[in-house]
Amino acid sequence: MPGFPLPYDPQAAETKLSDYKQICLDRGLTDCAAIFNSEEKISLLKAIFGNSPYLSSLILRMPDFALNLFLTPPEKTLDAIKAEFLDPLPGVTELSVLMKNLRLAKAQVALVTAYADLAGLWPLEKVTETLSTFAEQALSLATAHLVRAAMLKGDLAPPDGIDLDDETRADENLVRECGFTILGMGKLGGRELNYSSDIDLIVLFDQDVIRYTGRKTPNDLFIRMTQSLVRIMQERTADGYVFRTDLRLRPDPGATPVAISMAAAEAYYQSVGLNWERAAMIKARPVAGDLQAGYDFLQRIRGFVWRKHLDFAAIEDIQAIKKLIHKHHKHGDILLAGQDIKLGPGGIREIEFYAQIHQLISGGREPTLRVAPTRPALQALVEAGHLSAEDNEVLQQAYVYFRQLEHRLQMINDDQTHMIPEREADIRRIACFMGFEELNEFEQVTLGHLRQVHTLFVDLLKDSRQSENEAGDNLLSFPPDEYHPDTLQVIENYGFQDVKGCYEMMQNWLLGRYRACRTDRARSILHRLIPNILEAFANSADPDGSLRKFNDFLAKLPSGVQLFSFIKAHPWLLELLAEIMGMAPSLAELLARRPLLLDAVLNADFFDSQPDSHALENSLDEQLGTARDFQDVLDIARKWANEQKFQIGVQILRNTIGVTEAGEALTRIAEVVIARMLEETSKEFARKHGVIKDASFAVLAMGKMGGRELTTTSDLDMVFIYDCPDPGAFSDGKKSLSLNHYYARFSQNFINAITAMTAEGTLYEIDMRLRPSGNAGPIAVTLETFEEYQESKAWTWEHMALSRARVIAGSANLKVKIDKAITRILSHKNREQDNLLFEVAKMRNRLREEFGTDNIWAIKHTRGAWSTLSLFASIFCSNMRRTSRIFWPYI
Repeated sequence: MPGFPLPYDPQAAETKLSDYKQICLDRGLTDCAAIFNSEEKISLLKAIFGNSPYLSSLILRMPDFALNLFLTPPEKTLDAIKAEFLDPLPGVTELSVLMKNLRLAKAQVALVTAYADLAGLWPLEKVTETLSTFAEQALSLATAHLVRAAMLKGDLAPPDGIDLDDETRADENLVRECGFTILGMGKLGGRELNYSSDIDLIVLFDQDVIRYTGRKTPNDLFIRMTQSLVRIMQERTADGYVFRTDLRLRPDPGATPVAISMAAAEAYYQSVGLNWERAAMIKARPVAGDLQAGYDFLQRIRGFVWRKHLDFAAIEDIQAIKKLIHKHHKHGDILLAGQDIKLGPGGIREIEFYAQIHQLISGGREPTLRVAPTRPALQALVEAGHLSAEDNEVLQQAYVYFRQLEHRLQMINDDQTHMIPEREADIRRIACFMGFEELNEFEQVTLGHLRQVHTLFVDLLKDSRQSENEAGDNLLSFPPDEYHPDTLQVIENYGFQDVKGCYEMMQNWLLGRYRACRTDRARSILHRLIPNILEAFANSADPDGSLRKFNDFLAKLPSGVQLFSFIKAHPWLLELLAEIMGMAPSLAELLARRPLLLDAVLNADFFDSQPDSHALENSLDEQLGTARDFQDVLDIARKWANEQKFQIGVQILRNTIGVTEAGEALTRIAEVVIARMLEETSKEFARKHGVIKDASFAVLAMGKMGGRELTTTSDLDMVFIYDCPDPGAFSDGKKSLSLNHYYARFSQNFINAITAMTAEGTLYEIDMRLRPSGNAGPIAVTLETFEEYQESKAWTWEHMALSRARVIAGSANLKVKIDKAITRILSHKNREQDNLLFEVAKMRNRLREEFGTDNIWAIKHTRGAWSTLSLFASIFCSNMRRTSRIFWPYI
């Protein structure tokens, strides 16, 4: 076992000891004889001078302080430091004085704790508590200084009863109810700071408590104050620094400012907080500023940290963090040279995780486990029956040993290191500093502790149905604020070009930045699916573009657990999703709004069935049978139509349906839903306005709808026609309307029923420009007006459009009348062939001038493409007799 520290370099020790003696004599420090005549004090000085350049520099720089330190109990020395440097600071308004005093105090506290540690005067807990207490004092004084400055500037109102002009001390009364609080995290929160530790902080402000009186916003003020606090703590000056400061444990550090409101932080933890953040919050503690506000905040998020149910899922996250640490720091076998005693296998972090795993699993039901410091937490596990006394002794001894070794490593040059050196000479130095006379003994003791701890940690994972070689090894790591090299390599190996961009998208998923990924379960399932996702999208024509569209898809999802679980159960669906994201953006948009559309994919006939009109009508009627009101009708109709269109869209994508069949199938869907919406709208309209006796109404489909050629994104060209034997008739409802007014209002309601945006989206967009007189004409026309316009006023192109017209909904008697009228118009005997060709050619030139392109992929408007074929067919049909329209679908 280690003993009193020994000098690694005896010659350097003697030289510096001689220098120190001379300095003391030159300064007339007569008490130095009491030190230089003490064998124990000389041995300790030689150990310091022979191992630690940093401590040696402090002693030689402050010889009188060091002399007094060796002659006075360290507790009294700490009191003197506080009286000289810290007690005067509350009344100081000069920032430079504050920074200087804190740095001088830090240097002396560092020397006191090192002396008490090396001399064996203090146990580990006293050393770490002293360092932690000073950090709290420094933070409190700096925070009070900043709060007072904000009050003097007029950004914050001072507490009631305090006059800043008369106040000589900026004491705790200034910050007691200011709403600005600093949470100490990690080792600071657990009062376990190591010798050269940085301090992990979360800075919060309570908008319900602060008394902001500035010109901008509270956010601006507290962000500036936090930046100033970090500068006070860690900026290096001629007097050194106080503490390196880390703010990366705050909620979503890559996307949030350095100071955030408690409301935002609470919302984050309660909705998207991760298990590693739960583990971090175990040690959270208000250390500066408005302490009560901090305690109140921790009380409000207690349910996030301490869950009532047994949380075995947390073990997987802890294991993932541990694996990441090992990979990031290139940890493999347990060796002495280069071993990281904090993050490596068997090190300090595994001891901390041992306690935290049990705390996360059972702490919600066993309040006695809610202990922040590591050693008391392990003892609590023993008392609760979760850890045997023998295993506790192994972990306790190892923890003390590693923390002492960590302190010795850091005392050498005040470096924040936890790594045993790789050079043998440097290893011998640390062995001597630990008090080992033989290097072999140092190696044996160190490796023994590492192996024992690692064995216990691995056994814990096995007992919890986890292991370091389980499927979790396949999980890719996405740590916040950095790029994991192994993950980047995997993404690149799959063939993605924007490797970091893909990494950042997936990192956002696992950080819960999308609604669909805000629950632990959703993120857990999605995390395991990432290799499958990469593989599926890597096989698409544009892997990067497809993955970006999938990312957009996830960003729009209202929730994710159901979909991710569905994909987990049927991994082949990822291939389909990759196709949709890569080639069918409209289907991707539809899926984003209704992810459960994928349910239908599991039907055996999903990829090849096209129901006939009768089957579609029965399906829609069955679903509408559950509607409670007209709003339900709108939503159900949209949901039904989207499901049907999605099926046809996937069939088109998978090439299991031809172009003609797809057009006819999509048209059948539109016909069925339009007919039913006309029926439902008529009922709803009649409740208020009644009906008109003997009147009839019909929907005339034009364009692609009329030609049975709809696509998944087509709008509907329609004309509304009504007929009534009495042109002066009125409706019989409570709010009676004249004939023209009735059908104008009804037509608008019908259009709204089809185009209105509901929670399920829209049914179709409607184009009414093909009605008589176009946009200048009435929204619905009488049969007489329709016939008169087509016979005497319509342009040639309007007759060409009429060649595809057919009635799809409404009165059967009116349908017969309209069909006869259209047949008569298109069969006009006096149509001039030459004039028809001339008008068509003129129209084609106008279209080419407005839409013409040489892009062969613009298949609607390029020469020889679809629009040309359409015109040709229209000419043919417009110049035929009675049977003209029946040929349209076949031309």
